[in-house]
Amino acid sequence: MHRIKSYLILLAAVLLVGCNGIDRPFTGTFDQVLIYYGMGYNNLSGNLRTNLDQLRSDVLPGLSYDKAIVVFSHNTSVSGDYKTYNEPVLMRFYRGSDGKPVTDTLKVYDNMDVSASKESMRQVLEDVKARFPARRYGLLVSSHGTGWLPPGYNYNSEASRLARRKALAQPAQPWPETKAIGNQYLGSSSSTTWIPLEDFAGAIPMHLDYLILDNCLSGAVELAYELKDVCDRFVVSPAEILTAGMVYSTLSWDMFAGGDPDLRTYCREYFQYYDAQSGNHRAGTVTLVESAGLDALAGAFGAIVDAHRAALADPALRESVQRYYYGSSSLRFFYDLRDLCVQLGATPAELDRLGAALAAAVPYHAETPMFFDLPLERCCGLSVYIPESGRPALNDYYRSLAWNRAVRLVE
Repeated sequence: MHRIKSYLILLAAVLLVGCNGIDRPFTGTFDQVLIYYGMGYNNLSGNLRTNLDQLRSDVLPGLSYDKAIVVFSHNTSVSGDYKTYNEPVLMRFYRGSDGKPVTDTLKVYDNMDVSASKESMRQVLEDVKARFPARRYGLLVSSHGTGWLPPGYNYNSEASRLARRKALAQPAQPWPETKAIGNQYLGSSSSTTWIPLEDFAGAIPMHLDYLILDNCLSGAVELAYELKDVCDRFVVSPAEILTAGMVYSTLSWDMFAGGDPDLRTYCREYFQYYDAQSGNHRAGTVTLVESAGLDALAGAFGAIVDAHRAALADPALRESVQRYYYGSSSLRFFYDLRDLCVQLGATPAELDRLGAALAAAVPYHAETPMFFDLPLERCCGLSVYIPESGRPALNDYYRSLAWNRAVRLVE
């Protein structure tokens, strides 16, 4: 009912502005500012343009409102052209005095060659913070992504010759394209730069009310724990995301219509969209994470790891745990956190403690029955790494993550 009243008030304001022809810009501290940071200088460029069109079609706040949508967009000028320089742009989307959507260009970054970097992201967010001082900020980041993995790492990075042959023997499947934090092609798709996880955390100059990651494999507990002091809530996907991306046609409404951003409804709409698709396009996972619950989750998970560490060495363990990667994926490091504990032999009391921690840290998650050839049957909404002795470089990197320092998964 509150959301309906808010919509009617917003609609009445739009009509009133249309009649009077007056829309005085809001001055002062905004209540909410939603920031979109799109790194589309890659094969997602066309999809990100479509997402922005969908966002513009939503119920946008007018200039007189204490809410604002600020968009940073860096796409190719033509899909597939990674050599022609196209300037990144900072824009504001709002509802004009005639009730139609308006795109106001705030700044052109004519000296920014790479948007997928800590320095560029921080510069943009500092600009937004200066132009739009706010009580609460939300950030949506859209691009490729590989969870907590170091830039460029995949299944073959430290694989043995036998493992490489086994991976190559996987039959190629015509799956729909997915979104792989932050990615940019440098002249061609074979030359790529990424924002490392630790740089991403350092690129955000303000505390966030929420962070929506429209990136593949973002529902890794390692990623959430690394960013838990940066924001209060996350919307993420433990599996990959099809290139259609998150839901944008209701984004403004879900974030602004009520007194607080309605992230649970937003997650539900995302799930319902993908669950309504057919064939291999019926593939989606979504998770809402509360940062305040992550320390208790680390305590419960770490206790299970300590008590059942010997079972981690079983080479058959990974075959029995629910995974979040499909058969031909090159990113084969993401397993369900709760199911790992079950397969390790956690006691009922240990699982009860873990379940209570998960209920607080993950108030909502949903998965389609399948993701391509992968059944999604035993999911808690968060993925976790299972250490592999044959990957010393990856394990060394993992030791540096805040999550591992808390749970000692890799000693």
